[in-house]
Amino acid sequence: MSPISLLLSLFAVDFLATVSPGPAFVVVTQIAARTGARAGLAAALGILVAALFWCGVVLSGLTVLFRAAPWLYLAMKIGGGLYLAYLGAMLLKGGKTGGPAAANGTAATSVSRSLRNGLLVGLTNPKAVVYFSSIFTLFLKPGLPLWLDIGAVAIVAFDCTVWYGLVGVLFSRARVRRLYDRLQRWVERLAGAVMVGFGLRLVLTRD
Repeated sequence: MSPISLLLSLFAVDFLATVSPGPAFVVVTQIAARTGARAGLAAALGILVAALFWCGVVLSGLTVLFRAAPWLYLAMKIGGGLYLAYLGAMLLKGGKTGGPAAANGTAATSVSRSLRNGLLVGLTNPKAVVYFSSIFTLFLKPGLPLWLDIGAVAIVAFDCTVWYGLVGVLFSRARVRRLYDRLQRWVERLAGAVMVGFGLRLVLTRD
């Protein structure tokens, strides 16, 4: 496979992996709809930073640790699942995962909290570990030129930025937020149930 074909294939695979529904999507949509574009984009930025971190893990060869010490992966999987379940439980009982500025004191606090939540979801979601340690590494064979590694990371950054940035802006639009205000109770219950489901599935499954 030529280098260009390799990158095009990676772009297609990574884009599909990025847009597939998961905890990151739930967190960004919920924060953007509840708090606004700045907080939604902050959550998206946190997820981007986490994705770049996992790219660095793959390129540095640290994924070998997960193969040599499976308990590390299991510990991350359980920890990530518990955190996702915690976020879902907070939504189910009406707690704040991103929190409006009025509740948190300042807009800066809301943005920083949303950034933190996006980052933690990206880092603790074992789905990211599975993707970057398996599918992503298939496109990064040993001996490839540096520019291909850089291109692969750029593709991940582009897909993540465009998709979650779009989601953060779209769900912060006034019309969407008005709809969210009317349906907030049920939307947050659904989002919370989804997050708890993701978390418990990760904790209980052993594959």
